[in-house]
Amino acid sequence: MITVFTICSANYLAHAKVLGDSLLEHNPDYHFVIGLVDRLPKELPASFWHPHELIPVEELGIPAFWDMVQKYDLVELNTAVKPFYMEYLYERDPAVEGVIYLDPDILVCGSFQRLSENLQTHPIVVTPHSCTFNDSLDSLYYEERMLTMGIYNLGFVATSRSETTSTFLNWWQKRLESYCYAHPGSGKFVDQLWVTLAPVYFPHVLVEKDPGYNISYWNHFERHLSYENGRYRVNGQHDLVFYHFSGYNPTKPEAMMTRTNVRVSSFSERPDLKSIYDDYRNRLLAEDYVAIKSLPWLIPRRPPRLTPKRATKEGLRMFLRALPIGFQALLKRVAQLTANALK
Repeated sequence: MITVFTICSANYLAHAKVLGDSLLEHNPDYHFVIGLVDRLPKELPASFWHPHELIPVEELGIPAFWDMVQKYDLVELNTAVKPFYMEYLYERDPAVEGVIYLDPDILVCGSFQRLSENLQTHPIVVTPHSCTFNDSLDSLYYEERMLTMGIYNLGFVATSRSETTSTFLNWWQKRLESYCYAHPGSGKFVDQLWVTLAPVYFPHVLVEKDPGYNISYWNHFERHLSYENGRYRVNGQHDLVFYHFSGYNPTKPEAMMTRTNVRVSSFSERPDLKSIYDDYRNRLLAEDYVAIKSLPWLIPRRPPRLTPKRATKEGLRMFLRALPIGFQALLKRVAQLTANALK
């Protein structure tokens, strides 16, 4: 079984719902999970996110969570919990063979069959921000940003169940607990810059260069869309698998994105992109985007008072987290084998 998850706070639940629905349109056998870094808003009925599963972050029991809440802003916190959710999804269900993360502002447009096949031989799959280069100003500009913000865009990362993945997640968690700040140019850029090291430290990491994966403004210069026989094609040769609408605001449909610190083309320059943006806008508005976007963040900055039982549980978690990564992996393997034997 493959599980796909996203992470968001309540104000991005419209995005998450659109993502989950688009995933199941093209991959009906997958399970989709919304990781909510927030508390459930009373304004939304539980049926809003159905048929998808929603897991509030406090259910994970992350030992350092309240320290992270107090020192990170909302974007930093949402990215810092990513490997914790991924580990949780593996640990709670031995039937899960792979876990894929997608940012909430993504639209799935094709099958993940090739990705699923690659996960059978590669424990980790990532995509670079761009796969080719030229001497245009756009190419040079985004090369420079890759050097400060990371080669791989962590709006997507896929893993398969393996000892390598377990070691990778533990390594990533320890770094994001304390060093998940968004400080471009300082050597720290949330969860993303750390993963530049992953192909060095961990074997068989696949850098997926298919241009149908993870299209966004940072690689527009090398990718063009067309619509043929009911599906989007990239550069006339590749199926579009998913599109990343980073920075897009559906209440301003004339603009591809609202950020002012990046180079972005206009629809007059890139008419090939107008159709998919209009489609995405309509999907968001149909999920009550305008009202949901204004929902407040409800997690308090101060941790709740610990009961004796919870304090004991948190102390045990902290003790286990302090153990060497290899020993942690061994304990998890023993626990998994014991659980399977008792079934």
